[in-house]
Amino acid sequence: MNKKMTGGIQLLLALVISIVFIARYGAVRTTFGGDALGYYSYLPATFIHDNIARPFTANDKHMTAGMKWYFDAWRNAVNDKGNYLNQYTYGVALTEAPFFFIAHAWEHMRGLDADGYSDTYDYLIKIGMLVYAWLGLLVVYRILHRYFDSAVSVTTIVSILLGTNLFWFVLIQPGMAHVPLFFLYALLIWLTIRIHEHPSILRFLAIGLVAGIITLVRPTDILCLLIPLLYQVYNRQTWQEKLQFIKTNSKGVAVAAVAFTIPIIPQLFYWKAVTGNYICYSYGDQSFDFRHPHLMDGLFSFSNGWLPYAPVMIFALAGLVFYKQLRNWMWCMAVLVPAYVYVIYSWYCHNYLNGLGSRPMIHMYPLLALPLGAFFRYISQKPLAVKAGIAAICLFFCSVNLCFSIQEANGVIDSPESNMAFNLQMLYRDSLTYKDLIIKDIGEWQPDEQKLIKTNTLHVATFDDSVNADYIRDTINGSKYFYHWHDADLLLLAKIPYNKEQFKDAKWFKCSGRFMCPNWLDYFRHLLVLDINDREKLWRGLKIENNIPDSNTSMTLKRCVTNKWGEVAYYARVPHNLTQGDTIKLIIWSSDKRDMYMDDVKLELWGEK
Repeated sequence: MNKKMTGGIQLLLALVISIVFIARYGAVRTTFGGDALGYYSYLPATFIHDNIARPFTANDKHMTAGMKWYFDAWRNAVNDKGNYLNQYTYGVALTEAPFFFIAHAWEHMRGLDADGYSDTYDYLIKIGMLVYAWLGLLVVYRILHRYFDSAVSVTTIVSILLGTNLFWFVLIQPGMAHVPLFFLYALLIWLTIRIHEHPSILRFLAIGLVAGIITLVRPTDILCLLIPLLYQVYNRQTWQEKLQFIKTNSKGVAVAAVAFTIPIIPQLFYWKAVTGNYICYSYGDQSFDFRHPHLMDGLFSFSNGWLPYAPVMIFALAGLVFYKQLRNWMWCMAVLVPAYVYVIYSWYCHNYLNGLGSRPMIHMYPLLALPLGAFFRYISQKPLAVKAGIAAICLFFCSVNLCFSIQEANGVIDSPESNMAFNLQMLYRDSLTYKDLIIKDIGEWQPDEQKLIKTNTLHVATFDDSVNADYIRDTINGSKYFYHWHDADLLLLAKIPYNKEQFKDAKWFKCSGRFMCPNWLDYFRHLLVLDINDREKLWRGLKIENNIPDSNTSMTLKRCVTNKWGEVAYYARVPHNLTQGDTIKLIIWSSDKRDMYMDDVKLELWGEK
């Protein structure tokens, strides 16, 4: 089989998988929700409803319950001028504008409502993101084909699509900023190459506009300017040559600088109209902490980290060892990528919640495609056994990414709240069990209780005390009492100093109790917490409402059993580094201070038979 046929098969396979996936999981999901609705709202507010300062007054005929909830939240966030400040810039709306206007024209031609929120607008925005993804992959292919043959180039772009979370944001969550930015970064890299080959005023204008739009979409991505600045720089001599290039093309650089500001100017006028200031920080108390970046969590955590949801990029990191083959990009890789990683994981919410995997890293994929291609070229020159082995690993990585995408779409996993134990437990599965819910909450595989034996009881809270007003008589069991907890966010049940003699050969803690919750809760669930040294050595928290046994309640991540007593229990491995004086706490935690009833809450030690 020749290389051209191999590449064609890969592209066809990627196309078929994408079509099947979007038909099965993407067609029924609305684009307009959460961040995506905030981005998009600039368009109907500006061009239809003329309410840019108060977009929540729009006609809500086609709005879903989620959209109405989002706009209702805006009503409660007006400033002292009576305006709502959209925390997002209008950059994503700018990239969506061509498809918005097509949808708007279609609605007018058909005599429809043309209110900006009907299915027509939703479908066109989805199509727009598919177009940006296709164009981005095409541009990345053209960049790669300058360094590698067609087979390696095709393998690289197919791997990026099927083996990373780009797949998710193209097909399932297309209203976010990341697909347009993927295209814009690819275009910036391509223009950087071309402008160094044949400088022209038009190309300087284009590169300034592209960099300006990238910065407008996500201001922290102003780091993209390092791409044209550091391209072809890999030592002192080439740095001097770059300075000479800038000097020689000073007029073009000035044009690029002016072009860079053009997309940003309307944003300044929007801020002035809404807040009275040309410059403002629209994210409130959400901020960066550059002294404490979460680099390891951001890159490797299964709680929406990068590599667990973009596993094929492990090959891109391996490809960095071939930097000498990509010396024109050496400083871009060595400076931009680490600086970018440092900035995005210094954000207060380093796992970026909404979506599958670490969203901002998608912007780096056009650049990381180069070392990924270098890795695949290196493998292509190896014996058949090596090529087959890497191909099998690559297929496995892609299958893992597709598996997680399907599970996220079906609500089987929730990547922002996931952990390694849970994801590996759920790999290639499509339904949850009771034990899965426990592993999802505490991030630890549970032992086989048949192989354990209880060695000690550290604490039992029976609440058999009629004096406390919160102790309520158990009418079923006569004189027994249980505890009604409702007016605090933290209830410390036990605080026990570690004593080696108590633990002996214990391998596991067991936390358990009987609970009943009268109210259905959405997000703020009660937690049964085991804490050692204020999280220093161990912290485990099980969502009580999720795990009360009830055969009539389906096993879902949002499971909530109410008005039913049941025993909740989990095991946590005893840390090997406990020392005399460490403090072990058993806690009930509820950030929402909702009612809950409890009895017979225990902390026990168990050993292995």
